[in-house]
This record gives sequence, structure tokens and C-alpha cells, in this order.
Amino acid sequence: MSRYHKIVTNGEVRYREFNEATGFYEEETLSEEELVEQLLEEAIEEVIEVDKAQIERAISTIPDRYQRELVQTYLDYIERLAESFE
Repeated sequence: MSRYHKIVTNGEVRYREFNEATGFYEEETLSEEELVEQLLEEAIEEVIEVDKAQIERAISTIPDRYQRELVQTYLDYIERLAESFE
């Protein structure tokens, strides 16, 4: 992951990437918003979209009641787990 230095000039905050291998700065400076956006793009590997209605329809097609309840219980667990990260 890239390293950045915070540069404050006359109260204006900018961020500049620092190349530790060369000891030089990259040319472009970024605002905090631009830096956060760039770091998120670098850090996020995959976007997972969940269509709850589609999942519920799929669960309802499982013929065995026990298996349907097992899958629903597991889904409830995953939802609680995901909420704990918020």
C-alpha cells in the first residue's frame, strides 16, 4: 500500500504520495476526500451485492423443511455477523 504525507500550507490540507524506494514525492497532491476514495479503490477487492428477495425465493424452493430452516438459520447468522462490523 502506498504511503502519504500530510502537507498543510496556509491552513490548506493536502496529501502527497511518498515513494519510500526512491525517497521522492509523486507529482499529484490530493484532498482528503480524493485520498479516501483512492485508498478505498485500492483496498476493496470485490463488491458483493445481496438481493434479499432473490435469496428468500431461492430458500423457499428447497423442498425439505429441515434444510430450508437450516439455510435460513445460517443466513440469519451471516446477517448478524455482517451487522457487527458496522
